[in-house]
Amino acid sequence: MERFTQMSTPHPKDYIGKKDFAEPLKLTDNQIFFEGVSIQNLAETLGTRIYVLSLDQLKRNAQRLQEAFKNYPSFKPCYALAANHLPQVAQTLVDQKFGIEVVNIYELRYTLTQLKNVPYIICNGASKSWSSKRQDKNLIQTVISLQKERNITLNFNSIEEIKYTKNLCQKQNTELEAGISLNLTHHIQNYEKPSGAARFGIPPEQLPQVIKLLKNSKIKITTLQSHIGTQITQLQKLVQNAQLLSQYATQITKELGTAIENLNLGGGIAVNYYKAENHPLNPNYTIEEYAQKTTQQIIKIHQESNANPFTIIIETGRWLTANTMILLIKATEISQPPQQYPWIVTDGSALTDTNDAVWIAQHFEIINATKPTQKPTQYYNIAGITCDTNDTFAWSKNNTGPRKLPKTQPGDILIVLDVGAYQLALRNNFNLLPKAPIYTPEGKPINEPNMEISSF
Repeated sequence: MERFTQMSTPHPKDYIGKKDFAEPLKLTDNQIFFEGVSIQNLAETLGTRIYVLSLDQLKRNAQRLQEAFKNYPSFKPCYALAANHLPQVAQTLVDQKFGIEVVNIYELRYTLTQLKNVPYIICNGASKSWSSKRQDKNLIQTVISLQKERNITLNFNSIEEIKYTKNLCQKQNTELEAGISLNLTHHIQNYEKPSGAARFGIPPEQLPQVIKLLKNSKIKITTLQSHIGTQITQLQKLVQNAQLLSQYATQITKELGTAIENLNLGGGIAVNYYKAENHPLNPNYTIEEYAQKTTQQIIKIHQESNANPFTIIIETGRWLTANTMILLIKATEISQPPQQYPWIVTDGSALTDTNDAVWIAQHFEIINATKPTQKPTQYYNIAGITCDTNDTFAWSKNNTGPRKLPKTQPGDILIVLDVGAYQLALRNNFNLLPKAPIYTPEGKPINEPNMEISSF
């Protein structure tokens, strides 16, 4: 059944090269360039069904985030490793003075073995007391053993984690500086419910029990964190998260008698996946507006409480990495079923290359790079190469929607934008397809490290 409602479609020339939309692309002389390299030349020399990664765009994003918070007295940017695990990506951000946020023991081991000179590490996630092997240290045990030699923070996700860590510290006669991760999703106005984020963090209603557990323990709480979700498009939700977190930090400081030094706002900064200005599914803010509004709330609250300014920590992944990578695929067949939009069949696969298009119907903008200046005239569904009905980059049946393109023919090169966040991590070998290779714009292959990290 067709669910798609037609909307006006911008021409690629309206958003190519534009900040927050398609900054690393340029349209010149009837060709599209990615960081100065012709898409046609990339396809001819390297083939299609390839990712192309711009570390220059990553640096621009990192510098822009830091610039947005430059007027706040203490700011620590942190990269959520889950967004894109390539060491080239993470190391580039570390070199820009970013810390690394991890969510399990494997990401921590990866950070410790694959990256150099990481200024600080933040450990979030659930099941941190779990270990895959009896002889292996779990995440909590590892943080305790590393705290004297590394700048590393553990944020508690549950009362059970606090109890486990409290007992561990008592047995080892060891002190630990840590943080509390609060779940504020049900306290955010108009937050979508039910939310999967509801299982992450300690509900504020349990704070009296938390305070009782922590008093007179060997655990010192210096950080308060809240991550309300990913791709948060409404600025007010992020501002309210900062406001509530500041208020709870003030309350906990009074009740525990030790100062909360760090306010960790989590991630959630959204990306303009739709390339139309003021699209209702795009964020209603820029990174500069996010920084301004959240810091205003935090400054107001710590001034009212006559406290020292918090250090603000941001754990962003998607906003930093999404627009750094494109996927090049080729149209191989055109199919015209009765009473449907025509189908473009490609040599790529949404199931293996842009898994979010299948899992959550994520919209990724698609450009016909062979005909970049021609007017979009026809809506197409766009499918992958695998033998699965749901292998679709764009489909009128769901929220991915069809794509309005110039008349497209077999052999045309298509660009799938904004695939730098999470799509590499979600790849698989369905139908025995090999994983799509990754290149720099100059054509240099980017090899992935061995992910079987058993110890360090």
